[in-house]
Amino acid sequence: MTDGCEYMKFCSLASGSSGNCYYLGTEKANILIDAGISGKRVCNDLEDKMGLNGVDLDGIFITHEHIDHIQSVGVLARKFKTPLYATSGTWAGMQNKIGNVDQDLCHVLPETGSIEINDVNIEWFPISHDANEPVGYLVENDNKRIGIATDTGMINKGMAKALFDVNLLILEANHDEKMLFNGKYPAYLKKRIQSSHGHLSNIAAGQALLDLAGDKTKTVFLAHLSQENNLPSLALRTVGDILSENKIPYSFDIEVAPRSQATSCIKL
Repeated sequence: MTDGCEYMKFCSLASGSSGNCYYLGTEKANILIDAGISGKRVCNDLEDKMGLNGVDLDGIFITHEHIDHIQSVGVLARKFKTPLYATSGTWAGMQNKIGNVDQDLCHVLPETGSIEINDVNIEWFPISHDANEPVGYLVENDNKRIGIATDTGMINKGMAKALFDVNLLILEANHDEKMLFNGKYPAYLKKRIQSSHGHLSNIAAGQALLDLAGDKTKTVFLAHLSQENNLPSLALRTVGDILSENKIPYSFDIEVAPRSQATSCIKL
């Protein structure tokens, strides 16, 4: 990409099983990755954190059809005529959940690919989750890159290639393995979470960072933390210990994306 603005903007509006929504923007483009919280909250947070109105959105890119990622997708599309982007599998899984949406706003993405919206390039790639054709996203402007990979039970080769050495990485650290094992979830749910189509643990996130982080990496958000089976302090400590034990001299910041509140705006 060329002729980009001086910086990219990022804000996590929510991250967790009760709702997920991430804002990414530039001088000329404003997009959401998922909208798994109420439309009112999306609009309030955009105005409070970014000085934006819902009508300013250029598109919502959806990772998969689970309700904690699509709660207000239909509402925002109907109210603001916001274009929606999702794979055919995701459309099939969510079309009965989001209500009627003008077909002109519904864009079907192939399994992999990229698209330009104003001054940003958005690339998507398959992830490993128990959903219909789920994807992660890489958003780029003028050599500044933000990668998002949540709701995945493993980091496959395509994900690793797309996410390597991004400037800002949003990476799932869903659960602490001991808390999940000793917790109250039924056995079938524990098995699902731990599977290759479930969610990354704190340990798996730390191990993934050994391969994903590079010289250009400035910030990593640990995302989609379980309310029942994790703690922010535990996720941070586990990931940090893995990096230290493997003698990885990291200069990037590691933060936790809050479950139910927006972060401040980060500029790259």
